[in-house]
Parts: sequence; C-alpha cells; structure tokens
Amino acid sequence: MRKGFVALGTVAAVLAIAAPAQATVIDHVHYSQPYSDDFTACGFSIHLEGVATGNARIRVGKDDLDTAFFGLDNYDYSETWTNTANGRFLTIWGNGSIRDVSATHISGSIFRFTTVESGRPFNLSDANGRVLIRDRGAIRQTYLFDTEGDHTPGGIFLDLLEERVSGPHPAFFMTEDEFCAVVTPLLA
Repeated sequence: MRKGFVALGTVAAVLAIAAPAQATVIDHVHYSQPYSDDFTACGFSIHLEGVATGNARIRVGKDDLDTAFFGLDNYDYSETWTNTANGRFLTIWGNGSIRDVSATHISGSIFRFTTVESGRPFNLSDANGRVLIRDRGAIRQTYLFDTEGDHTPGGIFLDLLEERVSGPHPAFFMTEDEFCAVVTPLLA
C-alpha cells in the first residue's frame, strides 16, 4: 500500500513540474469562508458551524488544451456538528490539496482529466478531541469532461473512468448506516 502511495506522489510531482509550460495562471485567490447549516442526520437535528480556508488557482491550457482549465485548491476546514436537543457535539475537519494534474483532448470539447486529492480530507473527532475516523493519503480520479469549448472555466462531468484510493480512507467507503453508528453515541 505504501509503495503505491509513493509511486502516485512521484507521478503527481513530475506532472506538476511539467504543467507550467502547458498552462497559464488566470486566477488566484486566498479565501476564508465561514458557513452554517441546519439539517437532520442519523435521526438528530443538527446545527453546523464551520469555516473553510485555503489558496486556490486556475490555469488555462495552451494549444489543443486551450479550453481546458486546471484547478489547484490547498484547503483546510473545520466544522462542529451540534445536536440541537442536548448540545452534544462532534468536530469534522480536514486539510489537503485537490489538483487537476493532466488533461488529454479526446475530441471536440471532450477531455479526459485526472484529478488528485491528497492529504487528510476527512477526520471526525469527539468532544474530547479524540479522532475516531481519519482519512489520509490520495484519491486519484480519471474522468471524461465536456468543457463546452467556450474558453470559460466549468463544463459538464460526463463519466468517471477510474478511481484509485491510496492510504486509509475509512469515511470514503462508509455507508450512511456505518457513519451513523459512529456519530450516534457522540450526539445522543
């Protein structure tokens, strides 16, 4: 498992080094965004308070990639889920990087993209700070995407071609029932 993660990291590093010659940065932003929500999860009425911070940029490809846009988002977030009936809470947090590492022109405005998310994207801690769920490593997705050929970021997701998960990602594979089995004792 570790061997695959190192190989993936090496491939991503090589692609990252090659990318600037193929693309130009068109937007760069530092962000800090608080958010809140009220919803029901696992049978509990939940109030969520959180904040997401990060540094994101968008690059545009050149030549046959001139309608392909490549994103990079280095992010951190933390949110508190509070049971509104009794005040019990848990914390979900994460940090990582999401990077479009390559695009291959298929035809027209259709591209095959590869995106890698690496880091610790999902962690769940109890009220005492004890981590009960920890995802870490990398998730690599290759998919077909229609840029619509309009020289504007965005487009239409068409099909997931491949998804590889490196490192432990228990939350990524959890069903809703499995997730609720973890959070119910924390919020009840």
